[in-house]
Amino acid sequence: MKTKRPVGLTVKQDPYGFSVDKRPSFLLRSWFEKMITKTSMPDDQQHQLEELSKKGHIVYAFEYRSHLDFVYLNLRLYQLGLPAPSFLFDMHPYLWQPRWYACKILAYHLYHFMRNRKRPDPYTDGHYRKKIEDQETGLFFLLGEKGYYRRTVLVGHDPLEHLIEIQKSHARPIFIVPLVLLYTRDPGRKRRGFGEIFFGQKEQPGPLRKCFSFLRGYSSAAFEAGEALNLQEVLGEISEKPHERRKQIFQLRRELIDSIAVIKRAIVGPRPKTKLELKEIILHHPRLEAQMQRRAKSSQQEIWKIRKEADQYLDEIAANYNYTLIQIAEKFLTWMWNNLFDGIDVDVESLQRVKRAARHNTLVYIPCHKSHIDYLILSYILFRNNLYSPFVAAGKNLSFWPLGPIFRRGGAFFIRRSFKGIKFYAEVFSLYVKTLVQLGHNVEFFIEGGRSRTGKMVLPKLGLMAILIQAVEEGFCDDLVFVPTSICYDRIPEEESYLKEVSGGAKVDENIGQLVRARRFLKKRYGRVYVQFAEPISLQRYLERVQLKMGKLRPKERHAMYRDFSYRIINSINQASLVTPHALVATALLSTPRHGISLAEFKETCKVFYDYLGVHQIRFSNTLSNYAVVVAETLADLERSKIIGKLKDADDDLEEEVYTMEDSKRLTLEYYKNNAIHFFLPAAYVSTSILAQQTFQFSLSQILEDVAFMKNFFKFEFVYDSEISDQSLVEGVLDAFEEMGWLHPIGQEDHPYLLTHKGMRVAHSFSSVLRNYFEGYWLVLRAFKYLQKKSYSDKDFIKKVLGSGQKALKLQLIERPESVSKIIFANALKYYLEKGVIDKKIGGTKGKEKDQDLYVDAGNRLLIQHYSKQISRFLRSPHFSLQ
Repeated sequence: MKTKRPVGLTVKQDPYGFSVDKRPSFLLRSWFEKMITKTSMPDDQQHQLEELSKKGHIVYAFEYRSHLDFVYLNLRLYQLGLPAPSFLFDMHPYLWQPRWYACKILAYHLYHFMRNRKRPDPYTDGHYRKKIEDQETGLFFLLGEKGYYRRTVLVGHDPLEHLIEIQKSHARPIFIVPLVLLYTRDPGRKRRGFGEIFFGQKEQPGPLRKCFSFLRGYSSAAFEAGEALNLQEVLGEISEKPHERRKQIFQLRRELIDSIAVIKRAIVGPRPKTKLELKEIILHHPRLEAQMQRRAKSSQQEIWKIRKEADQYLDEIAANYNYTLIQIAEKFLTWMWNNLFDGIDVDVESLQRVKRAARHNTLVYIPCHKSHIDYLILSYILFRNNLYSPFVAAGKNLSFWPLGPIFRRGGAFFIRRSFKGIKFYAEVFSLYVKTLVQLGHNVEFFIEGGRSRTGKMVLPKLGLMAILIQAVEEGFCDDLVFVPTSICYDRIPEEESYLKEVSGGAKVDENIGQLVRARRFLKKRYGRVYVQFAEPISLQRYLERVQLKMGKLRPKERHAMYRDFSYRIINSINQASLVTPHALVATALLSTPRHGISLAEFKETCKVFYDYLGVHQIRFSNTLSNYAVVVAETLADLERSKIIGKLKDADDDLEEEVYTMEDSKRLTLEYYKNNAIHFFLPAAYVSTSILAQQTFQFSLSQILEDVAFMKNFFKFEFVYDSEISDQSLVEGVLDAFEEMGWLHPIGQEDHPYLLTHKGMRVAHSFSSVLRNYFEGYWLVLRAFKYLQKKSYSDKDFIKKVLGSGQKALKLQLIERPESVSKIIFANALKYYLEKGVIDKKIGGTKGKEKDQDLYVDAGNRLLIQHYSKQISRFLRSPHFSLQ
């Protein structure tokens, strides 16, 4: 609904002088309007104001009186086409009214005061009531010395009380909308100085401070609206007794003030301590004091040496948060993203859930980790959307100069890869993290530990998660709310380095040389980035739901709880992710073991995958709304990048196009396939089981047995939703296959099904998703024969399997080059070790001074035969069966 505004103000029409004519009138208005155009209000809040204006009348509420804030608010809302305030409670906008009217209204007020010893009273004369009836939008202030004295000491007019009185006789609801307008998001540090006499306190800035803040930060101002208070809904609770009514109105005012405070908290965050302050707090913590005393006694060292050691650890760990650097980084990253990507798509609905959670809780952001730029993208998005940047746990490998000092000032604190043998360091680090959340700072860490080289989620590392859960248990904070975050890329800059590492190459530590060489990445473009947030998870609610009491858990139960909660986080990240064009296209290209695939076969397979995901309501990137065009563009992009090739005689229109894939490039495609593999897994398990049956006819019980085996077999590869039973998972896939005509039910008992001819081709396409994993696990089984001769270290045995895998590929014992993967082999070893197929012992190797874990033969050939026969059955190839 369009807001009515006063037209052509005259003293006769409005003798009170609390209104402006459409927009504030002043000399530099056009310049001012240009300055504020970059200030945005979140889309959902704009929509909220539009809906409220249709349902009733809006009156805005600022925390403190400010002419500048009023002008800013009016003009920016007017620019956005939203209801803008045209009248104010208890503040005369003389400076912003038309000059002739302002002069006349001042003269009239002087005359009225000299005659009546007071100015015209808009409350008793019904002026504000008429404004509401005329559907105009107003503004009042919740705090201020003048309003406080009149309300509390003189027990005079109160805007909120007056609006409630108006609501009693008004049919349409009046909505009070609290607003926050911040010209700076610098949380600052608590200082008191002589300047406050002139500039006012930061919490209640004077006109000079307000103007200075505006000039410094107008381009990055934060402008947000809180939850509206519907006076019609609270009217029935308001007492008729004056004394009780004033108490209730005071409480409503406090609720509005508190709602503004929580919005500010989410935007600005708690006031940070200096690095020295934080170190001092930690070093004087009773728990660390006791630890240092014990360490000094056991090591027979002086206590000051132990303190120095703890101080050195804190220097190595601690962030040095600096808002100015974050502002500069935001400008630099905007430039960088514009050069690297075609855009960053943020799911607005899920972001608003995070913003609501941030107003009342300390958050722990847990994104997936696919690239070094993950934490830069997440902090950038949060800052651009009026959420303060969290403290980020970063690997110590990134603390090298010059990036280390920059990252520290951006909120990064550094963690060693392992705490093994350094218990005192672990205690100092743990206390640092717990102190951060105790002070109310949001934290971000990567639950996978390092970057995923395969494209899928890595199984969780529990160390930092355990520290945060203990922080709640030990009373450092009441609760923590975890925010699983999915960051998906069309392409990532680290493609080449990941390919080398997965193929067996060693990881190169980050250094300044890599930083210099990183300039070449700016010459390429990597498509789009997609960021989605899962539903925030409260730790306390999780504990209540699973009925666990932390204080009564035994060590094994505690570890199981850490593990279960971490797996839920990873599953939430998977479910929040979406399918990108590159993930869909790569999955379809890898559905064949051949070096080429015809365009017709590719299109058919790609459409099968797309339709299946659509039936399950899996989210696609916005670009896939134009499916045919985007798939063609993605193929062209992969061709330009020389990941695939294309064969076609330009002179022969009848010849079919063929896309080719070299063995060395399939691992790159495998990375993008794995970005979405969790969505294909249920269908891949079911299809693999169907094809392993003796006939085209199969039963539900047979599928369930096979799926249970495969889920366990690949337990170190994939994370499953613990709340979805195997039966629900399988039935969901079978229902989708039936809906799409790929199979038919043929009976009642044990739910027998019959696969159709098209269903056979579809099942082969889905089963291909898992083929390389089965082959990789078979290569490891086959390599266990080497353990009969001698033991191997982890590194040496994987190197042996890599060599054996390349030979098997040349001999065509396996189909997929992507099966020869160091990471698949490492996960297979974990599984077979757990199942007793092999053993581990501690021993030395030539050239190694220290003892290390060695793989040895367990002498259990029956288990090797069992697993190889299962692989042989699922891959429908007898040669996989080992004797």
